[in-house]
This record gives sequence, structure tokens and C-alpha cells, in this order.
Amino acid sequence: MTKNMSKQTPSKRGPRKYWVYLRDALIGIVIISAIMYWQSKDMLSADGSVHIAQQNLVSLNGEVLPLLAQDKANLVYFFAPWCSICALSIGNLSYLDPSKVNVVIVALDYSNKEAVETFVNEHKLNSQVLMGHDALKSQFQIQGYPSYYLVDENGIITSRSFGYSTAVGLKLREVFGA
Repeated sequence: MTKNMSKQTPSKRGPRKYWVYLRDALIGIVIISAIMYWQSKDMLSADGSVHIAQQNLVSLNGEVLPLLAQDKANLVYFFAPWCSICALSIGNLSYLDPSKVNVVIVALDYSNKEAVETFVNEHKLNSQVLMGHDALKSQFQIQGYPSYYLVDENGIITSRSFGYSTAVGLKLREVFGA
């Protein structure tokens, strides 16, 4: 080995490499945000102007239950039993703290009660599942599945989302109401 080869020259690209990573991460965040905005553009507004009136629905067990809890925020999760994205995302609801947010799971676009029961059993859901109907789908402007609405204790929509949501994304909605 020659004397020059034994010394390692510090790379001039080292700090620049981190700026490239930061730039790429920011571009990714902008792209994901744009997709999320586009997906939820036809949903009910989350600017605090939409109030959801209390209503009762029939649960999968046949009980008549209120859609929203009055003492805390509600995450209303609309799904269809045939929806593959719903099958992937519904387990993430278990990461929410039930003392902070009431999770409401509502089935829509089902062919029959047995289809909903099969979905619930396949995914080992312990939560109450409410049976939605076309009027509820229309009221919440559901265009696809899964659709989420975060509704505060006063019935005001504070956040909305469409499509797959990670456990982290749901936790952020729970903590920040966003």
C-alpha cells in the first residue's frame, strides 16, 4: 500500500446526502397528502360546520344502540364486508384508547347479515358492529371503503379520511383530533 492510499479522504457528499433524503421525504409527504385530500374531497366537511344528529342503529346482536357516545369523541368507521382494504385496516382500530375515543364500527353495502357476521368472525372483532343502511350512507356521503369520521362529543365532525389508515394515523387522530 502506498502512503496516500492508507489515508481515507472524507467524502464531500456526506452532509449533502442527508439533504437529498430530507427532500425525498418531503416530496413523499406532499404526494401522500395530495392523494389523501383528493380521496376525501367529496366527504362531509371537517371544518367544524357539520353537526351529526344523534340516531339509533341496530347492532349485529339485534340491540338498538346510539350511533355516537355523548361523553367523548367518536371515530365512526364505515366498512363493507367485501372490501379488501377494510379487511387490512380494521385491526388498526384496536390501537385506539377506549377511554379517549369511542370506536363505532358501521357495516354498509352488505348483501345480508351473514356476510357481516362472517367478516366480524374472520377478523375477531370484539367491538359492537352496527348495521347501517342506504340513508346513513347518503347522510355521511360515503363514496368508498373504509371511510372514517372523527366526531367530537358535541356531534361536530373534526376529521375525515378515506382508505387505509395505519395504527399511527389513527392514533394521531385520537390525540390531535385531526
